Amino acid sequence: MRTIPVIGVGPGGRKAIPEAHLAAILKADLLIASTAHQDLFPDFAGERLAITSNLKQVAATCEAALGHRNVVVLGSGDPNFFGVGRYLIAKLGAGRVTVHPAPSFMLTAFARVGLAWHDAALGSVHGKPLAGALALISGHRKAGLFTDPENTPAAIARYLLEHGGDDMAAVTGHVVSRIGEADEAVASGTLAELAEGAFPEPNVLVLERDKAPARRLSIGLAEESFAHRKPKLGLITRREVRAVALSMLHLKEDSVVWDIGAGSGSVAVECALFATRGRVFAIEKNADDLDNVRANIRAFGVPHVTPVHARAPDGLDTLPDPDAVFVGGSGGNLEALLARILERLTPSGRLVLTFATLDNMAQAHAFFRTREIPVEITQLQVARGVPILNMTRLEAQNPITLMAVTRPQVG
Repeated sequence: MRTIPVIGVGPGGRKAIPEAHLAAILKADLLIASTAHQDLFPDFAGERLAITSNLKQVAATCEAALGHRNVVVLGSGDPNFFGVGRYLIAKLGAGRVTVHPAPSFMLTAFARVGLAWHDAALGSVHGKPLAGALALISGHRKAGLFTDPENTPAAIARYLLEHGGDDMAAVTGHVVSRIGEADEAVASGTLAELAEGAFPEPNVLVLERDKAPARRLSIGLAEESFAHRKPKLGLITRREVRAVALSMLHLKEDSVVWDIGAGSGSVAVECALFATRGRVFAIEKNADDLDNVRANIRAFGVPHVTPVHARAPDGLDTLPDPDAVFVGGSGGNLEALLARILERLTPSGRLVLTFATLDNMAQAHAFFRTREIPVEITQLQVARGVPILNMTRLEAQNPITLMAVTRPQVG
C-alpha cells in the first residue's frame, strides 16, 4: 500500500536532503510544504499546497490522494517532533504515513550551546499560550522551546519574569537563530537581558539553570495553603475531598480541565500541578472569589490556570473541549450544566461532581440513569482530630458525596 511520505528538511536546507528524498520531491504531483520550504524548490513543476494554519485541509488532501496521486509533504527537522508528521499520523494512521526525519532543529540548538538534551523538558509555544514555557522550566533544570513570530524569545523571557517569581533569576537563556544558515547565531544571557533583545527568525530558545528546582507534589493540600473566602466557615473544597476527586479525574500531563464553581480555585490549582502541560479553567460566578483564584495562581506558580467569570453553563462555549471536569457548584442550573458538559467532554473524558445535599445528588443521579450512563458514587464521612484540654477528640465534618462518570466513546 502506498503511503504519504513526510520528508524532514533539517539544518542545511535542500543541500542536506539525501538524493533519494530529493528525487522523490521533484517527481511528486503535489508538494505540500510551508512557503519557506517550497522556496527551496523553484524547479518543482507540479501542484503546490502551502502549509499555514490549515492542517485539517492538509490531512484531508493527503487522505484523498492516497493511492491516486504522488504526494510529498515537507516538515522541519524531524516532522514527528512537534511537526506535521505527528499530526498526519494521528489523523490518517501510522500505516498510511512514512516519516523520513532530518536532524531536529531542537537537538541542533542544544548542540550549539554545548548542552545534552536527553534530560531536558522539550516543548513548543508555536501558536500556544506562554504558560507552557513556565510549566516546562519551573519543574526542570533544562528546557527547549520552539518559538514563533509572536511568542518570541523576548516575549517568553518577559512572561517568565512576570509570572515565574524570584526563581526565574537563576535561569539562563540561549537563543539559537537561523540554524544551518550562513548567518546562524547564538545569543546567551539572563532572562532580563533576553527580554530586551531582538533575534533573527526562525529561532529556538534553550533555558537552563544550575540545578533542578525542588518540586513537591502533594494530593489534598491543606486549606490554609489557599487564599479563600470566609475560612472559618470552611467555604473551600476540603483536602480529603480534593484528594479523592483528583484520583477520580484520571488526569494526564496534558489534560484540559474545567473546574466549575471554582470558589477559591483550590481544585483548579491541584489539577494544574498534575497537568503541567495542560490547561485548566477555573469558572466562578462570584467576582470576589476570582480574586482569590488569581492569588492562588500566583502563589502556586500555575499560570496555565485561567480564571473565567461566568455562571455555568454560560461562558463555556469559548473554552476548549475538556478531558476532565470537576463540578463543585452548579449555581442552580444542574441539568442544563450536565447536558452541556456531556456535549463537550472528550470521549472517555471524566466528570466528577461533589454534593452536600441529597436533592442535588438525586437530580444528577436521575439525569445519568435516563441516559444509561454508569455512575460511580462515593460518600466521604471524615472526622478530624481536634484538641480538648490535654487530649484529642474527633470532630465530624459534613458528609460529601462524589459522583463520577466517564463519557462513552463516540460510535
